[in-house]
Amino acid sequence: MRSVYLMEGENEAVRLAVKDKADETRRQLLETGLSDYLKAGVKIVDAGTGVGVVAEQMAALAETAAATPELILLDASEDRLQVAKQRLEQYRCEKTFLPCDLAHVPLPDNSMDYLFCRFVFEYLSDQRAVFAELKRIMKPGGKMVIADLDNISTSHYPLNPELQYRLDAIVSELQKSGTFDFHAGRKLFSYFHENDLADVRVHAAMHHLFYGEMGENDDFNWSTKLQRLVDLQNKGLLDLDFSVAEFADDFLAFFRSPGRFSYTPVFIVEGKKR
Repeated sequence: MRSVYLMEGENEAVRLAVKDKADETRRQLLETGLSDYLKAGVKIVDAGTGVGVVAEQMAALAETAAATPELILLDASEDRLQVAKQRLEQYRCEKTFLPCDLAHVPLPDNSMDYLFCRFVFEYLSDQRAVFAELKRIMKPGGKMVIADLDNISTSHYPLNPELQYRLDAIVSELQKSGTFDFHAGRKLFSYFHENDLADVRVHAAMHHLFYGEMGENDDFNWSTKLQRLVDLQNKGLLDLDFSVAEFADDFLAFFRSPGRFSYTPVFIVEGKKR
């Protein structure tokens, strides 16, 4: 069964582009060994590409290395793949754009060399099935890299008891419905271990680290996420005993305060198919 994308909405392509930190993306790709795969004839996958912010860094690094790998961009949204196609138009490497559910990827067994999948597993209803499918398409010796957040958007101080209660209730409702996993990051290593990948390494870093004044892009990202929750309640898809719109207003007032401290770690796991 295909996962329902929690953040689907008219501003989602803009949000995905705005929230990306290009330097961080490039560092993650280099840290997990992409440079070893920047060669002619090599097939590199961006799984869950969205608007192509990761694939763009892959293409830019390939041009810097004067390499011509093939980039394969996978996403369930054909509209966002069109945005990604425009974003990557300037780059010379061969590119393939495949609209698909990541649980059913239209690629042959044992055919890909390097795969990067970031901020996707948090949205999946069956993470193990998708992991197995991504492993299926990898060549023996090919490298898989899966990255995701943990305790997503939930660690804030000082948050008053009423806001904390409402935040906890929203987290519980989304977790219960299976539309979002706030603890996806901590689970990734176990999937690599269960599937017997070799040379497994785990990298940990801060993805969100907010203190002092809020930047414009981060404000837009979080405002959009909160509005999505409001929309879900208005459609009857969030069963809560309080107004999410009121919660959103109160939370944004807290979040925009320069005295708050908020953080979310990201875990990046890499391993090779035997």
